[in-house]
Amino acid sequence: MISQFQRKTARLSFSLCLSVSVATASTMSFLTATPSVQAQSSNQRPTVATVKSMVNGDISCYVTLVDAKEKKYQEVPATFEICDREKTFLNKKVRLTYTKERVNDCQSAEPCGKTRIATLISRMTIVR
Repeated sequence: MISQFQRKTARLSFSLCLSVSVATASTMSFLTATPSVQAQSSNQRPTVATVKSMVNGDISCYVTLVDAKEKKYQEVPATFEICDREKTFLNKKVRLTYTKERVNDCQSAEPCGKTRIATLISRMTIVR
């Protein structure tokens, strides 16, 4: 027959093991998830792609790109000067350069005095 002390000790031991298992599993999933998040961040901005469309928006030009693996990137922000050269870049394979730029942070195209920093395509060169 198991004494009451042994039952309490067994429950405590089981609870402690379960807590350690959960904590270890949580830590492991966090550690394994971190690299994939970092990898996604670098993949969100291709460096070489084909330009499929360009549209001027309220705060920037928006470019649709397709990379060599046929992954489509929609509404990638670019400077307005990039959209001014749509005929040069449309349906062309380009090398992209990104810079951090200050853009309006307003609800409309009207200036409101608020700005924010955004990463925009600042340069495109045709890849031959």
